[in-house]
Amino acid sequence: MAREYVFVDEWDVEAPILAVFRALCDVTTYPQWWKPVYLAVEADGPLRVGRVARERFKGRLPHELFTQSEIIRLEPPREFEVDVIGDLSGRSIWTLSKLSDRLVHVRADWRVVLSPLQRSTFRWNHSWVIKRAIEGLEPYARASASAPVSST
Repeated sequence: MAREYVFVDEWDVEAPILAVFRALCDVTTYPQWWKPVYLAVEADGPLRVGRVARERFKGRLPHELFTQSEIIRLEPPREFEVDVIGDLSGRSIWTLSKLSDRLVHVRADWRVVLSPLQRSTFRWNHSWVIKRAIEGLEPYARASASAPVSST
């Protein structure tokens, strides 16, 4: 019988909070920095509440997963919430806390519907996936924070 499981991930990122927030809440950036996990992402428009995106990704397991996510709450630069359906279904709440001008604490609360058999495999795979996010987010957020703003 499937039931909801909660996974909480926390880490610190040395980059400005707005750059970290933008990277995390805009799933279309994931293939650029969350490698090799996110393979492709398409969204139905600009970042906003109600935006729907379709993601193709994989972890350590040999198969790809497909999901559709919808932003249901967007409170820059501190918090956003996403509903996900597909090969994984659930909700994630991302909370950012500014520790200093260039240090941000990231907390991701994932509520995912899984069967008890899927849970142990998901936890192992999830840990590997989050390590890839930790490795890629900081360099991406730092680079995007220092990039010149386009006037076009």
